[in-house]
Amino acid sequence: MASLPIFITAVANSADEPSFPLLFTWSTHDAEIKEVLVIPDDDWLHSATVEKNIQDINETQLYEFGYEAGDILAEWTSEFDTDAVYAIQPDELSLLVEATFDSKGLEPTFEVLNIFDWFEERGLDLHNEWASHGNPTPLELLPPDEQIASLLQIASENGLIEAPEREEDYD
Repeated sequence: MASLPIFITAVANSADEPSFPLLFTWSTHDAEIKEVLVIPDDDWLHSATVEKNIQDINETQLYEFGYEAGDILAEWTSEFDTDAVYAIQPDELSLLVEATFDSKGLEPTFEVLNIFDWFEERGLDLHNEWASHGNPTPLELLPPDEQIASLLQIASENGLIEAPEREEDYD
């Protein structure tokens, strides 16, 4: 079986003028969801601030619980064996991914593509599918982990991916 696609989302420092990430959330090739706060690079804070955001993430939390860009990039390098990841808002996410790589003087090793196109290429209209579930909240307004879980669930329910079976843990 081919590995599952990587679905990714982020929370930016600003809703109006995003320039750096506060949080990245992504699915893995075995359908797990990972989430990490990002410690701001000093250069980022010279040109922008951490504004109020939908997740209520503040600068103190980033420094206390976050990871530096280099650590995040190392994890992506070991986990992403793909040249494409998929996002609901690919332009904004590309900017945040580029900022993360750029903070270490690197070029992105993958492209951020539109998740709606991924579903459409497989014969499914994501907007219609989401609406048919009776969900009143648009996908892009869900908390990041719920957004990724919803995308995985829709893909799985429609036979677009086959999530790996999990071993039962018997104590």
